[in-house]
Parts: sequence; C-alpha cells; structure tokens
Amino acid sequence: MIDSIPAQLYTDVFNYIVLGLIVFAVFESFSGVLFKPEIRGVNNIVGCIVLIGLILYMGLRPVSVNFGDTVVYAQSFYRLQMDTDNFRILSDGEWVFNTLMLWFAKYSNIHIFFLFCSTVYVGTLWWALKRIFREDYLIPFIVAIGMFTFWSYGVNGIRNGMAASLVILALTYRQNITVLVILSLLGVGIHKSMYLILVAAAIAWFAKDSKIYLGIWVACIFFSLIAGSWFTDMLANSNLIEDDRFTSYLSGDNTRNIFSSTGFRWDFLIYSAIPVAVGYYFIFQEKYTDKFYIWLFNIYLMTNAFWIMVIRANFSNRFAQISWFLIPLVLIYPFFMKKFWDDQPVKIGSIVIISYLYTFYLMFFR
Repeated sequence: MIDSIPAQLYTDVFNYIVLGLIVFAVFESFSGVLFKPEIRGVNNIVGCIVLIGLILYMGLRPVSVNFGDTVVYAQSFYRLQMDTDNFRILSDGEWVFNTLMLWFAKYSNIHIFFLFCSTVYVGTLWWALKRIFREDYLIPFIVAIGMFTFWSYGVNGIRNGMAASLVILALTYRQNITVLVILSLLGVGIHKSMYLILVAAAIAWFAKDSKIYLGIWVACIFFSLIAGSWFTDMLANSNLIEDDRFTSYLSGDNTRNIFSSTGFRWDFLIYSAIPVAVGYYFIFQEKYTDKFYIWLFNIYLMTNAFWIMVIRANFSNRFAQISWFLIPLVLIYPFFMKKFWDDQPVKIGSIVIISYLYTFYLMFFR
C-alpha cells in the first residue's frame, strides 16, 4: 500500500500527473514530431511506464472513504474473509467479480485484490488501445486517462470500470468472434450494465446506417425534454428489468453524488455531443468508411441515446458512463488511422485539448 501520500491528497496528485501527460501530448503533437520513428519508440517506453505506474498508484491506494466505494468493496471483502466455507464458484448474476473477490479473500489480502482490479481496468484498456493504434497508442491512452470519470471508475465504480475495459478489448476482436464472445461474457460477469453495450454492438453489427442512429439520438433529446420524467418513472416502476440496483439508479437518493444531480443535464449532454459531432464530421463530411469506426460510432449513439432518455434519473451518470467509456475511441480513432490534413498532428493536439477541457474545469475550477 502507498501510504506516503495522504489519502485526501491522493486524487489531487493523480489529477496533476494527468495534466502533465496532457501537456506532454499537446506539446508532442504541436511540435510536429508525433509520427517520427524515434518518437514512436520513445512513446512506447513512456506508455509502458505510465501503464505500470498507474496500475501501482491506483491499485495500492489506501482503503479510505476518500475513494468512494473503495470502503464498501473492502467491507464486502472482509465479510468474505470470515466465510468458513471452502472456495467455490459463485453463481449469481455478476459471478466473475464475486468469485474473484472470494478467491482473493480466501488466499490473499485486500491490497492485492485492489491491485488486481486496477490491473484489469487499466491493463485491458491499454491492451485494447495498443491493438487498435499499435505503436501510436500513447496519445489515445492519455486521452482515455484524461476523461473526468477515469479515476472514479478505478477507485469508486470498480466493477463498472473493469467490465467496460474488458468489453472494449472484446470489441477490438471484431474479426475473431470466439475471443469477442469470451471477453464479453467475462465483462457482463463482472458488471451486468455491459449488456447494454453488447446489445447495441449486436444491433450495429447488422444495421450499419449511421443516419438512422443519429436520427434516433436527436429524437431522444426532444423526447427526453418533453416526456423524460414520465419515461424514467415508468421504467423504474416496471418489471422490465428485474434488478434492484437498476431501479435505485433511476429513483434512489443521490445527495452524495456531486456528478449526477437531478434534472436535465445540459452540461453532460454537451459533453456527450462532442464525439457525436466528431463522428458526424468524419463519416458524413469526410466520407470516412472504416467499418470498425462506424460500428463504434453507432454503438455510442445507441447507448448514449438510452442515457438521454433517463437523463433526469438521480444516478444518470451511471447510465451515461456506459457510453462515455467509448468516447476516447470515437474522438481520436480517425486522426490516427487516415491522413486527412497536412497538419494532422496539430489537429490531434487540438482534439487532445478539447477532450480534456471538461475534466480540467471539474478538477481545478469546480
């Protein structure tokens, strides 16, 4: 455990480190050296250092209320340590995560367990980005780390973060259905919210017209403005999804969550619209036809549209995050996969700044 940094300052230190990485990415982009072979070699080394350092820093944090649900997970872990039964495969809905926690409770300790969780969360995301961007993965990795929810889903919504990283990795195996399915099953076995991404991915696999999804996304904004409260109440009171946690996200008390106050969240909607605008530009203006990117864009539109429908829910950020996990990919993918402009590295630096603006505001001015 890293106890040399006070728990109350731990997150602030992380935010300053991320700010430094963003400055590094912007400087490298604006200097015009981004795609030079020697820079790519350096970036691969820096990326590995960032990966290992982040896993250790996040995973070996103190067990403290400063990290939200870290203490809740710790309480569950300690209860399992007192379980006198032999180790077994647990059979409930999120059996992968619960079985893993039981194994670590029986044979290890809480700090190694959290280190394992951070390894899955950060490591599989790093792996996914490396599979996509190959030797150019560092800046996409920094963009992902710079998202304002990244730290929270490593230390607070731990299951969500682990599951999402696994599912993102699964999506990169679009040409290998067996691996895609195995990783997806592990993802939903850690957190059931990933069913939404996977259902959207299955639909987008067959129906590929982004105009349809974009139209639905826009229509959901107007519907939510007119009848969003009714829809949220109806969904919370129905038996359509038999999950107490799902219902509590829609109607539970939210006095402790600073990121998800009730009402129509125009700030979150604008934040969500940035990748929509970027995807619209590349697909409809530049006629970008990359199948993987169009698939991701359509998945994002569907999952984000669902959140817009329940935007007034007390914990609407839990639903928004399902789509927000995809934002780094939707934002940055075309910039690294095809040359559109002579000054493309400068454009990459600009998108890095844009992607970080909301995080910068929340972390340093709110």
